[in-house]
Order: sequence, then structure tokens, then C-alpha cells
Amino acid sequence: MSRYSKGAIILHWVMAVMIIGNLAGGFLHDFVPNDAGQRSLVMGLHKSFGLTIIGLTLVRLGWRIANPPPAFPHYFTGGERLLARAAHGAFYLAMLAIPLSGWVMADRNTRPLPFFGLFEVPKFGVDKGIADAAHELHEILGWAMLALIALHLLGLLKHLLLDRDNLLVRMGLGKGRAAARA
Repeated sequence: MSRYSKGAIILHWVMAVMIIGNLAGGFLHDFVPNDAGQRSLVMGLHKSFGLTIIGLTLVRLGWRIANPPPAFPHYFTGGERLLARAAHGAFYLAMLAIPLSGWVMADRNTRPLPFFGLFEVPKFGVDKGIADAAHELHEILGWAMLALIALHLLGLLKHLLLDRDNLLVRMGLGKGRAAARA
């Protein structure tokens, strides 16, 4: 069974960890104590990782163009192929739209937008109404990303438990079986 390239696999897993961590930070930051600056630390990391995700998504898109993914297995139905393509497209869109909307919403206040404390990232300079709309979009897209991840995990479970088709090897999970599904 053909696999994704090592670069694609590394980008996938690094970004998966970053995205899940950023979703957790975004959804749970209100529960972080505000004394001693813990919430500010969490949100600073959330913003910095969000900006990093924009860059890594662009790298990942370039990698995908230069290194096309392996073909779908021959036994995939047309519906499975369509769902896989739609889910991947939605992931790429969300990986750009969520952090970009967060970057735009940074204009809601006058605080600087530091990148891991190394330098200040310029803001877009939009008015508060647009920044507030970006905030709403950011939250909605966060929930949409959570739903996409759930769908992705359901697909993983389907292939692992129901199909037993060894498909997970394509993304670096496990070793290929000699008698992969024909």
C-alpha cells in the first residue's frame, strides 16, 4: 500500500498536535485562572501557535502540490473518495480561516500581538465592527474544526475496526500487512 511522503506525515502529525492544543486553549481559556498571568500566557501561546499554523498550512499546501498524495485504494467507493476529498479540503480551509480570523480579531483591542515573545506581529487595522465579526467567525470555525476532527476520527475508526483495511499505514501508523485488503 502506498504511503504519504515522510514530509507530509510529519506535517500532518505536528499540525494535528498544534491544532488540537490550540482548540483546547481556545475553548478552555476561560477556565484558566487569571491571577499571575496564566490566562495571558495561554492566550499568548494560542495566538502564536495560530500564526504558526497559518505558515505551516502554506508549507503543507506547497508540499502537497510538489508531492501529490498516494492514490485512493482501488476498493474505495465513489462516495468514500468524495467524502475524503471534501474533508481534506475543509481541513485546509479551516486551517487557514480559523487563525486568520483570530488574527483579524486582534484588532478588537490595542494590546500588541507578540509571536512567542520574539517580535510583534502587525495587525490588519480593521475597525472594531469587523474585528468583532471575525471573533464570532473564529468561534464558529473552531466548533466546525472540532466537528471535522470528530469526522476524521470516525473515519479512522471505520478503517481500523470495520474495514480492517490497513489504510492507517499511509499516515505512518503501524506496519503494513503482507495481505492488505485486495
